[in-house]
Amino acid sequence: MLSFLLIFVTTQFLSAQLYEKAVPMSEGSNNALTLSLPRISVKDAEKVWQQYMDDFYDSKAKWNRKTKEWIITDADIVALGRGKTIDMYTTFDKSGDGVKVNLWVDLDGEFLTSREYPDRYTDAEKLMMRYALEVAKASVQEELDKEEKELDRMETDMRKLKNANERYHRDIERAKDAIKKAEEDIVKNVREQEDTLKKIELQKELLDQIRKKLNEL
Repeated sequence: MLSFLLIFVTTQFLSAQLYEKAVPMSEGSNNALTLSLPRISVKDAEKVWQQYMDDFYDSKAKWNRKTKEWIITDADIVALGRGKTIDMYTTFDKSGDGVKVNLWVDLDGEFLTSREYPDRYTDAEKLMMRYALEVAKASVQEELDKEEKELDRMETDMRKLKNANERYHRDIERAKDAIKKAEEDIVKNVREQEDTLKKIELQKELLDQIRKKLNEL
């Protein structure tokens, strides 16, 4: 099972594709890092992104209902800002069975491109690929939680089966005791029938004697 999960993480991570392109957003059409993530929902991808940026960069992504973007303002990410804070815009769009993530990095009014800022762009790629790894890990954790719940269900079923088995054995023992008592009662009943039959015969003889006396009067 562990080997399967490791293979799943590796496959999911390697399946993620990252490229650069101009994409329309709230500030116009600007250069973005676009990441394609397979086999994940928009909701889960957004959840991992929020957690990732909070845990790794102490940055809070906030949802802008008007622009439909996740925005981080004044993020202090040294590798990208080089001493200055930056703004980050992110969108998550369903694409097939996965999600397409667009990240725009605003460097004080100028958006990050590989041509103008090659070193920073490389660091932004690392940030996104690390995010892709976190997505893969989250997917595996979800699968693990699911299988653990299934194991708990199976163990609960097993406990119920064992309890039922013990109950059946108790029923059998009670039935054996009942049969034994019934057999003893049968023997007692036969003996009582024999005694009663003798009493009946004696009573009949007594009645015959009384009738005989009555006839002799």
